[in-house]
Amino acid sequence: TSLDWRAAMSEPEFKANEVVLALHGPLLYKAKVLKVKKTKDGPNYFVHYHKWSKKWDEWIGVDRIQKLSHENEKKQKELREKYEREDQKGSGKGKGKKRQRTEKSSIEEISATALKVNLPAELKKRLIDDWENINRHGKIMQLPVQPSVEEILDFYVAGIEDNKTNMDSKQIELSKNFVDALKTYFEHALGTLLLYRLERPLYEAEAKEKNPTKVYGAEHLLRLFVKLPFLVANTELTDEQKRAISKEVNHLCVHITKKKAHLFQGVYKKQQKEHLDAAKSR
Repeated sequence: TSLDWRAAMSEPEFKANEVVLALHGPLLYKAKVLKVKKTKDGPNYFVHYHKWSKKWDEWIGVDRIQKLSHENEKKQKELREKYEREDQKGSGKGKGKKRQRTEKSSIEEISATALKVNLPAELKKRLIDDWENINRHGKIMQLPVQPSVEEILDFYVAGIEDNKTNMDSKQIELSKNFVDALKTYFEHALGTLLLYRLERPLYEAEAKEKNPTKVYGAEHLLRLFVKLPFLVANTELTDEQKRAISKEVNHLCVHITKKKAHLFQGVYKKQQKEHLDAAKSR
């Protein structure tokens, strides 16, 4: 009987081709089960995330998979809203240095995770200025931004390829794969994690149906760097892989700092009244 109970617990709950919700980083995403296998720790599922590149297909355990049900879709929405609210921290009635400390502390929290991103002081200042433009002065970045995230990253890759004499082919390929992965993360994180409330009406009107890497620029890319440690927290990446990502992000940060005069070309503009009203009603 006890053996029957254990056997029942080890039986896969989901089948191949079943659509489920899978935990990737801090959020739940729709995914399709491609393969199922039994292990000593219970069933494992090889999943493909809906509308994601196949390179993100991965094996996950029972702790990261849930049925696609109305109740779990509600949970998925609540998780997204929770992280959207966290992006609004510090945007209340506090003023001046208190706001700056709030933003600065959220930037420095990343050092406490396994994946460390060391933003140069210049880029930290850019993030604080970005926050104040939006949340204090009611200004948002006009779309599309030039250069875009895609153009910034492609320019970075081109520089790596031009510098082949100082890098081996394996390292060049790793850097190119990292940039491809960064684009994918940006595409999927922008709408749920990288926007302030005031930016949402413009996003809904002009960017929601477009590839965000072609619409947004350097400031939003920096926001992704801050969130990256939390996005990979519940993935199957090893510590070695996380260290490799840290190294690549830090190299990219150095590049962005050196080219800052050319990369930070976005224009902030006072938001229209209807957009302000729409943002306040959210």
